[in-house]
Amino acid sequence: MSSSSKSPRSYWRENSTSASAHTRFYHRFHVVWVTKYRYKVLQGPMRDRIREIIRQTCDEMGVHIVRGVLARDHVHMFLSIPPR
Repeated sequence: MSSSSKSPRSYWRENSTSASAHTRFYHRFHVVWVTKYRYKVLQGPMRDRIREIIRQTCDEMGVHIVRGVLARDHVHMFLSIPPR
């Protein structure tokens, strides 16, 4: 059965949600982290270290980074966080 012949509801349920033992969930959060006074300090080695810390912390907490962007003075993250 091709995906085009499925109903929109079943397609969304299978492709947009995640499942645990007894639930289906769709928890997405847009997080923006800004440096103090918007100083442009997120560059060079600092940028690499911040990226490493964010990835490590998300892995430890079971958070999936759907998309993330580091600018020189702020970070945008679109996260998928499972319920606890």
